Amino acid sequence: MTAPPSTALARGLALLGPSPVPGSAATRLVTRGLLDAPGIDSALATALCREALRPAALEVARAMVEKTIDQGEPWTHAAAFWLSRARADWQTSARVCSNLAWYARTRNNSADSGPSGTNRLRTQGTDPVYAQALRHLQLVGLRFDFRCRAITDLADDAPAGQRSRWDPYTRALHAFALLGQSGPEGLTAMRDCLEEAGDNPQVVHALLHGLWLGDGLPDQAEEILRLAASPALAGDDPVRLFRSATALRMLGRRDQALAAIDAAMEHLGPNAPGFHADLVRERSLITLLPRTLQS
Repeated sequence: MTAPPSTALARGLALLGPSPVPGSAATRLVTRGLLDAPGIDSALATALCREALRPAALEVARAMVEKTIDQGEPWTHAAAFWLSRARADWQTSARVCSNLAWYARTRNNSADSGPSGTNRLRTQGTDPVYAQALRHLQLVGLRFDFRCRAITDLADDAPAGQRSRWDPYTRALHAFALLGQSGPEGLTAMRDCLEEAGDNPQVVHALLHGLWLGDGLPDQAEEILRLAASPALAGDDPVRLFRSATALRMLGRRDQALAAIDAAMEHLGPNAPGFHADLVRERSLITLLPRTLQS
């Protein structure tokens, strides 16, 4: 039987509640306040082993990794360590790794791919959860850098036996790379992912990203709109609205595209200047459409 977590951590986890909102201001305030508590590492390891405390404890662990990112230090192994201690399933790993990789990119400390030449798709190791996290971080870091060829090269280098054991998020990141290189086989990979993963938001976002990045895929705009309508994504998700606006522009539906991109701007948080610039560029492209094409 494991000992209870420290008093300071227990109070913090109680404040976060059973279902903390990842990345929210309130969550960040509580988690950052716990990082200097005495014995936080061992107390957090204990809390991660308790099912009722795990969601809140994972947010504290994420804050610890973010602090390392802010300091400009290597951080991917720390992220994998905490996910391993939490015995994270692929869905949890996908969520935490994608959030951390995006945060790190905004801090100029992107998810590294380990020592030169390391292919995380080839390595399993003795701890499958740890290996899965490093695999997710390598691939999602490459995805955020639009390095589709690098992802497919890693996938092509992986043994067939390893490929058969990939989790759905790994498959989705591979499908993203195929779609992003405008390969029709990416559509088959996308449908296989959706059948296997169901309505997982990280999978849907990765596939939407690939569809948006590709060029000349069959029924590309319609596929984007179908996927953007997934119940996995919130109606006010600015990324979903942005992808939808692009698809509507491709179809010449000027008014609907403008409505979607304006909604994306309204729902975008205040601290995303890079993404805001993407929205402004998309809006400029939409306004170039002839008004006679509006529907």
